[in-house]
Amino acid sequence: MSNRRRLRADRILPSRLSPALKIMLIIFLVLAGFMIANTLYLLLNRLADTLNWRLFATSAISLPKLFQLMLLSHTAIGLLLAVIMVGFAVAHLSRVWRRRHRGSLISGILFVCCGLALSLSGFFILTAAASRDNNFAWWIHVICALLVVSGYILHRLVSYVRPPVKSFARYGVVTAGLVIILIIAHSFTHLDVVRTAEAKAAYEKGSNKGPGAKNRTVSKFTDRNFIPEGFVPPASPFFPSAATTTTGGYLPSRIITHDSLLSQQIIDKEISENGFVQEALIGAETCNRCHQDIVAQWAASAHRFASFNNPFYEATVQDMRSNAVEPNAWVEAHIRHYPETKNQIGKIKSKWCSGCHDPALMLAGKMDREIDRSWLESQAGLTCLACHAIDQIHDQTGNANYNIADEQEDPYLYANAENNTLGAFLHDAALKARPAVHKRQMLKPFFRTSEFCATCHKVSLREPVNNYRWLRGQDEYDNWHDSGVSLNASRTFYLPPQKRVCQDCHMPLEEAVRGDVAAKNGFVRSHRFLAVNTALPFLRGDQETIKRIEDFLREEKLRVDIFALKSETMSQPVMDLDHNATLLRTGERIVVDVVVRNRGVGHTFPGGTNDSNEGWLEFSIRDEAGNILAMSGNIDENGHLDPMAHTFKALILDKNGNPIHKRNAQDIHVTVFANVIGPGTADIAHYEFTVPSEFAGKILSVRARLLWRKFDRNYTEFAFNANPDGFKKFPHIPDLPITEIASDQVQLRIVPAEEETSAKPFSTKIPEWIRYNDYGIGLLLEGDTRGAALAFGKVSQLQPTSIEGPLNLAKTSVRDGNITKTYQYLKQCEQIKPGDPRVAWVWGVTYQEAGSYEKAIQAYQRVLEDFPDDRATWRNMGRTYYLNQQYEEALEAFSEVLRIDPEDRIAHYHRMLCLRALDRYQEAEEASRAYEFFKIDESAQQITQHYRLSNPGDNLMSQSIRIHKLTLKLPNPPLAYNSESP
Repeated sequence: MSNRRRLRADRILPSRLSPALKIMLIIFLVLAGFMIANTLYLLLNRLADTLNWRLFATSAISLPKLFQLMLLSHTAIGLLLAVIMVGFAVAHLSRVWRRRHRGSLISGILFVCCGLALSLSGFFILTAAASRDNNFAWWIHVICALLVVSGYILHRLVSYVRPPVKSFARYGVVTAGLVIILIIAHSFTHLDVVRTAEAKAAYEKGSNKGPGAKNRTVSKFTDRNFIPEGFVPPASPFFPSAATTTTGGYLPSRIITHDSLLSQQIIDKEISENGFVQEALIGAETCNRCHQDIVAQWAASAHRFASFNNPFYEATVQDMRSNAVEPNAWVEAHIRHYPETKNQIGKIKSKWCSGCHDPALMLAGKMDREIDRSWLESQAGLTCLACHAIDQIHDQTGNANYNIADEQEDPYLYANAENNTLGAFLHDAALKARPAVHKRQMLKPFFRTSEFCATCHKVSLREPVNNYRWLRGQDEYDNWHDSGVSLNASRTFYLPPQKRVCQDCHMPLEEAVRGDVAAKNGFVRSHRFLAVNTALPFLRGDQETIKRIEDFLREEKLRVDIFALKSETMSQPVMDLDHNATLLRTGERIVVDVVVRNRGVGHTFPGGTNDSNEGWLEFSIRDEAGNILAMSGNIDENGHLDPMAHTFKALILDKNGNPIHKRNAQDIHVTVFANVIGPGTADIAHYEFTVPSEFAGKILSVRARLLWRKFDRNYTEFAFNANPDGFKKFPHIPDLPITEIASDQVQLRIVPAEEETSAKPFSTKIPEWIRYNDYGIGLLLEGDTRGAALAFGKVSQLQPTSIEGPLNLAKTSVRDGNITKTYQYLKQCEQIKPGDPRVAWVWGVTYQEAGSYEKAIQAYQRVLEDFPDDRATWRNMGRTYYLNQQYEEALEAFSEVLRIDPEDRIAHYHRMLCLRALDRYQEAEEASRAYEFFKIDESAQQITQHYRLSNPGDNLMSQSIRIHKLTLKLPNPPLAYNSESP
C-alpha cells in the first residue's frame, strides 16, 4: 500500500468543499432525507391501496389532508432539490475537475444525470403525464429515484474524500424514523367523507325531510299492500320524481353546478342575444382544466341543453306548470308534507320531468316556485356532476330513479379555487398525483352499463302525474334489453356476434385532440351522446353537430329497399326488384312493397319522445324528365307532413280524444298507433297505383326515401308560440332540418296492355338472401304468413347451409298453427345446426302449443343456457309449468321475469293464477293488485274511434297492413307513346 493510500485509510481527509457548498450540501441532505421518507410513505400507501390494507390505504372516497400535503410537498421539495443539485454540481465540478479522480467524476456525473432524469420525469408527470397513456412516466420516475439514492451513495463511497460509514447509518435511522412518524400520523387522520356544511346542518338538526337513498322504499309483495317498484312516497321533497339525495333533502345547487365561476352578466348577455345560454360552460369550468376534450364534446350535446336552455323543453314544462291544475290524492298528500306548495299542482307535477331535465333546479328545491330563466341553474342543463355525482340506481323503472351524493365535498385541497390561480394549480397537482379517489367518485362501475342510461331513458306515467293510471312512456332500455343486440332474446331474427350496450353506440371512442388526461391510447369515450336531435344544434347554428348526427344516422342504422311488386295478373309477388327497367302493363293495379329494416339501432326506431318525433317514407314516381307523377310523404308550404304518409312515430290522444301535440305528458290517455321498428326487424309500406295508358312506352322512376325531422311541425309551432323568448334568433317559426337516412330507387318500364310482357319481365340477377329475409320478417310481423313463407322459402334456397330459412319458416308455420310443418322445418334446422338455442325457442313454443309440456320445458331450459336473461323464455316456461300444474316451478319462472322487468303485467297475472291454484289467496290478491296496476286499459281504445274516422291517414297507420293509394297525374304537356322508346 502506498503512503498516500495509507494516509487516507488512517485518517479522514479534510473536505474540499467551500463553506457555501457545505451549507448547500447540508440543506440538500436534510431535504433529501425528508424526500426519501416522503417517497416511502407515498409508496407504502400505494401498496396498501393495491393490497387493500385499509389501515393504511386512503379512503375509497376521501383523502387525508396529511396525504395531500405530502403529495404537494413531494413536488415542491423535488423542484427545490433539483435546483440545489444543479447549482451544487456546477460549483463543485469546477473545483474537483483538476483532481481527475476517475471514480468521483464518473459516479458524480451519473448521479447528476439520474437526478436530471428524475426532475424531468417529475415535470412531465406534473403536466402531460397525468394520464393513462403516460403511466410509464411514473415508473421511470420511481426507477430514477432509486438510481439517484444509489448513485449518491456510490459517489460518496468512491470519492477522494469519503464520509465515515457511521454517518450513512445515522442518516438511514433518521430517515426511517421520519417514515414511522408519518405512518403514525397517517393512522390518526380522518378518512370519512368531507361533508358539506348543508349536510352537517341537516344531520345535526335532523331537518332532512323525505327519504334518502338509505331508507328508500323498494318494491315488495307484502301482506297488506302492493308497493310497485319505483314507488315514490309523497313525503319525498322531489315527488313525483324518483330521484333522491343521500341526505334526504334539498341540496345546494353548487353540487350540480360545481360552484360555477360565471357572472350573472355573462348569463344575461347570452340570454339577451340567443334566447338561452349556449357558450358558457356552466358546471364544467373546473372540469375543463383536465378534461378539455370531454367538455368540448359535452358542450355540443343534447344533454347540455336539457333544461331551460332548451326552448322546446321549456315550452312544454312551463305548459305543464301552468295548466296541470287538477288535484289528486297523491299530490294532496305531498302538499300535507310541504304546505308551502299549496295551490302549486302544476309545479309539483313538473318535478316528474325535472329529475332528468332540471336536476340543478329540482334538487335545490327551486321547481316549487316561479322559475327565473336567467338563473344559472335554469341554464345549466345536465352538467358533468348531474350524471357523475350519481352514486346509486334504485331499481330498473327509470323516471330518474337515481341518488345524488350530496353530502360530500371535493376531497382535494383548494377545491373551490378559481381558475388560473395557485390554489387551482395545487388542487390539480394533488388530483393528478393521486387520481384514484377522483376516479372512484366520478366513474362508478354502473356508468358503463345500460342500466345507468335507463334512469332517464325509461319512463312511465303514474296517477300522481296523469290523474289516471300507470302508462308506459318511452323505454329504450327494455327495447334494447329484450333484443338480439343485448344477447337476451333467443327469438331474435338476427343475432349479432357480440353484445352491445348503450355506450357502444352513443359514447364511442373519439380521438382526444385537446390533450384530455382521461385519454387512453389517444381516445376518450365521446360525450356528444349522438342520437337523432338535429333541432337543438339547428337553433344554435351548430352545423358541425348536425353533420355528425346525420352521419351517425346514416352509418348502417337503417336500410330502405324497394323489394317487391304485385299486380292483379300475378299469382304471387315478384321479389328482389333491382335497378334495371321492369316491364309492366298499362291499366294494371300495381302494389309496390318498400322494406325498411332496422340494421344498427340498438332499440326501436325511432326511440325517445315519439309523440313529437317524426320519421316517414317519401315515396315518389317520376317520369324520365324528372316530373313528379305521384308522391306520398311530401311537406306542404306550411311545413306540415302529408297526413297520408307512412310514418314512424306515435300518435297519442288525451281523454277527450284530442291529439297530444305539446308533449303534454300529464294529458296522455291512449295510443292510436305507434309504428316503430324493433332491432333486427323490418317494416313494410305498400303503395298502390294504376298505370294510365298514356304512360305506355315510358320508363318510370320509383324512389323511396326514409326521412327524419326531430320535431313535427305541430310541436314546433307550439314551442315557438309558447316560448318566443327561447327563439330570439328566429322571426318566424323555424323550418327544422330534414335528414335523409336511407333511400332506394328502381325503374319500371310501361308497355301497352295488349303487349306481351312475359319474355323478360324482370332482372335475372341473383338476389341476396338477407333482402328476402327482411321482406319475410316484415310480412310476418304484419300477419301475412303466406307472403312471409314465400320469402323465407327463397332464403332456404339461397342459404341451404344456414338455419335462417327453415327457422323462420318454422316461426311462420307455428303462427299459422300448422304444427306438422313446424316439426319438419325444425328437424331441418337440427340437421344443419344441432342444439341451437334459437331453434330450441321455436321447439318450446311448438311443444307448448301441442300440449307436450315436459318437452317444451326442456326446450326452454336449453334456451336459458345461452340466454339466461331471456324474459320471453322465462315467461313461456312459467306458463308451461302452470299448464302442467307445476305451480311452484311456475312461480320461480315468473319471479325471474319480474327480476328482469318488475313491470311485466303478464308475469303478475300468471303469478296470481299460480298462487290461487296453491290456495295462497292473500298473496294471490296482492299479485292481482299488481296486475291491475300494470295492465292495459282496453276500454280506452273507444276514445280513438271518432278520431280515426276523422283522420284517415292516422287510421291507416293504426292498421296491421298499411296500403297507401296513389293516383298518377299526367305532366303538362301529356306524354306521347313511342313504340321505339327504350
